[in-house]
Amino acid sequence: MSAQATAVRTGTAVREAVATARQSWTDSATAAGVAVGLAVIAPFVLGGLIANDSLASGAYLALAATGLGLCVGLAGVPSLAQGAFVGTGAFVAAHVLRDTQLPAELCALIGAIAAAGLGTAAGFAVRSLDSVRVAVGTWLLTWLVALALGALPWLSGGAQGLVVPTRRLFGLNPTPLVHYELGVVLTGLCALGLVALRRGPFGLDLAAASQHRGAAAALGVPMERLRVAAFAASAFVGGLAGGLAVQLDIVADPTAYGPLLSFELLVAVLVGGAAAAFGPSVGVIVLGLISLAARALGALAGVSASRFQPMLEALLLLAVLTTGGYAFVPAAIRAARRFRPAPPRASRRTAAAAPPSRRETLRAHDLAKHFGAVSAVDGVSLELQPRTVTALVGPNGSGKTTVLRLLSGALPPDDGAIYLGRQELTSLTTAERVRAGLVRTLQSRPFFGELSVFEHALVGTNRTRRYGGTVRTLVSTPLFRAENRIAEAHAFAALETVGLAREADRPASELTGSGRERLMIAAALATNPAVLLVDEPSAGAAPEDLELLKAIFTRLKTDGLAILLVEHNLAFVRAVADQVLALELGRVASREPNPRL
Repeated sequence: MSAQATAVRTGTAVREAVATARQSWTDSATAAGVAVGLAVIAPFVLGGLIANDSLASGAYLALAATGLGLCVGLAGVPSLAQGAFVGTGAFVAAHVLRDTQLPAELCALIGAIAAAGLGTAAGFAVRSLDSVRVAVGTWLLTWLVALALGALPWLSGGAQGLVVPTRRLFGLNPTPLVHYELGVVLTGLCALGLVALRRGPFGLDLAAASQHRGAAAALGVPMERLRVAAFAASAFVGGLAGGLAVQLDIVADPTAYGPLLSFELLVAVLVGGAAAAFGPSVGVIVLGLISLAARALGALAGVSASRFQPMLEALLLLAVLTTGGYAFVPAAIRAARRFRPAPPRASRRTAAAAPPSRRETLRAHDLAKHFGAVSAVDGVSLELQPRTVTALVGPNGSGKTTVLRLLSGALPPDDGAIYLGRQELTSLTTAERVRAGLVRTLQSRPFFGELSVFEHALVGTNRTRRYGGTVRTLVSTPLFRAENRIAEAHAFAALETVGLAREADRPASELTGSGRERLMIAAALATNPAVLLVDEPSAGAAPEDLELLKAIFTRLKTDGLAILLVEHNLAFVRAVADQVLALELGRVASREPNPRL
């Protein structure tokens, strides 16, 4: 490609990126830009009211808290290890500064990488735990790091700490003002990255997994891998904050990175708003005000302010938790939207074309699953062909849902084999089967309560992406933007198929039970499957909902899907099924074509 053609292509990509940024610009973005501008000029406006070194320390604390927002806000994981990651970055950077002549910013980066390594190990250890166990496990990690710093003088410098040599920072004299402005810029960039990740595949997948693990897993969301990535990214940002803050303080003090720091960072995130980009920064400001209040109380009582500050922080956190997570920034956003509602997005409605159908036959041979002496499934074989609906019926306990779990990968079979076309799926994970074209909906009508209807469908499209990685999402590459437009069109087409296109911008929590069932069918369709496994879609449905479901299955069959339907409503089965398999005690008791057809 010639230099001129490259320049033209680059210019086109830049113009598209600018147009996309303008189109997605909101009042919240304007408010955030104003807030960053005010933060930049704060030292000049405040004058001598607050020392620059205190402002710089607060900026690095805000950076570490924003990094923690990756875990708490995106992944829904209550990490209490961020202080340990900050300390790791600080002491690694301090040793590199003392032992080498590397530039100061590179030393901080090395500290961040070391912290990311510790974060990866921590994320791997807690990747499958529930929130309570994650909090306990990360709290123990914080104590382990604090105890290690106290027990190893060669690492921490003992009670005196490590004296850090001063070195120019990005070619500038490392004054507190330079550190403050650097902290503000990095915090702003981290918050911007948080917004980009939240709107992209990474954030949507994490949000889905944190709100309903089972439904997310059924759509192929690799929850454990995403959790590890969130921990690593959070630790990297925390380590970077520590690696820079230690150069501001000149001394790496082991007592500064104890469990209290992890607790304060979590308080800042929850109080400011874990899901808001600048929520953690606002939380740090609130902590600063609490520090002032603690000093006032200490002066009145004639004791140290350090006795009051943790107590006041704990009381504030308790107030937030008991009010259902009433954080400052989300509350302000909700109040602003009452006066000026956000306009609906229209770009996705311009090309709601469905992806080309994938027509494959699913074959299962002699599937078996035993739980002790009980045979839940014993030698079940079936074939699901394109353009057909196969109904699986039988009494409760006959093994219907177990068959679905074996086919989808939620359970490994004890015996038998599963093929989709020529590809064997038997040993593949659920996520791998979804990408191959086999997807399942769950029986209990689960949904992701904090996502919109449209975002549910987008979670499904994430399984079809090739250019939706974290780096491409952060920098919004041309390939990512082009694929994103296609994904939005496919997501909207899936909603149209199930009759929810008009509800695209509504919160999913506002839908009826039948609407949520159709929503999860739409999310499954957005994965572009060849085979769809559906578990009791008509349960509790009103007559008008049943008619809509009948129309949906008829359309899906016409589009070429192979469908396995587990159902108790025999009237619904007679209306939509081409073949009926009856299970009894884990075996196929009968296999007949639908007599109505």
